[in-house]
Amino acid sequence: MTVETTADLSTVLVGRQGIHRASGGLAAYELLFRQLPIASLQTEADHESATAQVISAVFGDFGVSDIAGPHPLFLNVTRAFLVGEIALPDAPDQIVVEVLEHVVLDEQVLAGIEQLRSLGYRIAADDWDGTPERDPLVERSDIVKIDLSAVDRDGLADMVARARALRPGIEVVVERVETQADADLARAAGADLLQGFLLDRPQTVSAAVMTPSDVVCLRLLGALANDADVAEQERLVASDPGLALRVLRMAGSPAGVGKPVRSVQQAVVLLGPRKLSAWVVLMVLGGSSRIPAEHVVTMLARAGACARLSPTRPDVAYTAGLLSAVAEVLGADPAATVRSSGVDPSIAEAVLHGEGPVGATLRAVVGHERANPEVVVANGFTPYVVSRAYLEALREALDTSRSLHA
Repeated sequence: MTVETTADLSTVLVGRQGIHRASGGLAAYELLFRQLPIASLQTEADHESATAQVISAVFGDFGVSDIAGPHPLFLNVTRAFLVGEIALPDAPDQIVVEVLEHVVLDEQVLAGIEQLRSLGYRIAADDWDGTPERDPLVERSDIVKIDLSAVDRDGLADMVARARALRPGIEVVVERVETQADADLARAAGADLLQGFLLDRPQTVSAAVMTPSDVVCLRLLGALANDADVAEQERLVASDPGLALRVLRMAGSPAGVGKPVRSVQQAVVLLGPRKLSAWVVLMVLGGSSRIPAEHVVTMLARAGACARLSPTRPDVAYTAGLLSAVAEVLGADPAATVRSSGVDPSIAEAVLHGEGPVGATLRAVVGHERANPEVVVANGFTPYVVSRAYLEALREALDTSRSLHA
């Protein structure tokens, strides 16, 4: 995955490659790091950052269904994820935890693997070469991957047999299948799954994104660590459009609460401090970039004005205004932005079609922004009332922006 910083926003790239059944048909995808040449990932911290970026992008920027549909995702992880220092998304049905070959298999790592298995995660041993030192990992794995380019081809069948002796019922993936002869050899050796250029070349999917501010993420982590009340947590999340959008998406995903949410505030409550902390840590580790001040002001002013003009549903109106502004600033398809956010259908209708009281409020605020008083009046407001609410929201947005970009 990569984040390419432009003058304004970022483009996130996530690589994936299909893993196919030996008998035919797609079985899963492996997520691939796309920021730098893999040789540049020299330290454990480099690998942790890469893993965090991939998780944060898939669950926060794209949505798992957009990347893999109904198929599971193989995710390369480092020691910190295995021993619980960094939390994995709560999505054992979607993630196969792939243990990198350089991870030292000490007692803490092996205990962490057992704990992940007890939570329902499947474990894959990456790049197994048959050496006895890696046997404890194979014994605890559901899947073992063998790199065809790194082993004795004549001994492949013996390796497959040894893996199954160590762990009866284990599934075997043969990687680097690049020719029909490779595929025939893997099938003859008893492989269950095949991965390589012959079957599927790595694909890259991209999306324009708004990454959260490091400053706000760190403030939120501090607030969570100090047991700040929910109102303070909500205030911090709502103050950063990039963070708010990711929290909405994560809350609505199967790794969050798995159901549509109606507002940023509801997303914070439903995720709870533990899950919210875990997601924010991943965002910080994965790296983020500042949102230009003028974009922050535009988005927060629209959201704040909508909230002020909806006294009975301010949190819902704020979220609708924010989503509308995010799609506009990103130049993205509003329907795709709203769908990926995981919000309740009633909020989607308000943003996309101006339905209901919240939709009318949003239309009036946008009409004010575009100096169109007829639209303001047509939606049940007077220009004076909307102008006053917008100026109050703008003043607050400017204060917030200054604090984020100081």
